[in-house]
Amino acid sequence: MDEVKKPVKIFSWLKQLLFILILTLLISVFLIQTYNVNDVSMEPTFDRQGNRVLVFLTPYILNGEPNFGDIVIIDSRPDGRRTIVDRFLDSPLISLALKRVNEHMWIKRVIGLPGDRLEFNDGYVYRNSVKLEEGYIMGQMREEFDPVVVPEGHVFIMGDNRNRSSDSRQIGPLPVENIQGRVILRFLPLDKLEMY
Repeated sequence: MDEVKKPVKIFSWLKQLLFILILTLLISVFLIQTYNVNDVSMEPTFDRQGNRVLVFLTPYILNGEPNFGDIVIIDSRPDGRRTIVDRFLDSPLISLALKRVNEHMWIKRVIGLPGDRLEFNDGYVYRNSVKLEEGYIMGQMREEFDPVVVPEGHVFIMGDNRNRSSDSRQIGPLPVENIQGRVILRFLPLDKLEMY
């Protein structure tokens, strides 16, 4: 009798393990993900030494609107439409399992929303003719950019380290649907734990 129960217990245990794995994958694709910050474009907010952030995905999946100043993970390919397959493949868990490096996934700050006019003047960004007060940026911006009006359904993103960031100044405004999620928490290093 015990020999019959062993395969049943093993099968039951495997079903539970499979359920946990599938649930973890679904949570990481549709609800919450973690990302390593490994470049200088968001300094001083995030340095590239071991910063790990928690990203909340739901607002943008459910057609929520981004807000000015949100720190987001964004697909930097302006001409591609994101699909459910992209969501799975760009998930950090799937990327890790497939040994993929998602260089098109950037962490940036939302600077312009649909209808905003952005322009550069004397080292600063102006939004709708009002100079942005940006205590989070690293130094005065040196590189000029042509004035732009953010189209409907798009956002204009920039790194906080304006002089060392690839962003909408080079690739243009990005569709809101390219936003993977909003950063809600930096949890590593522990001495820099911070909510956003």
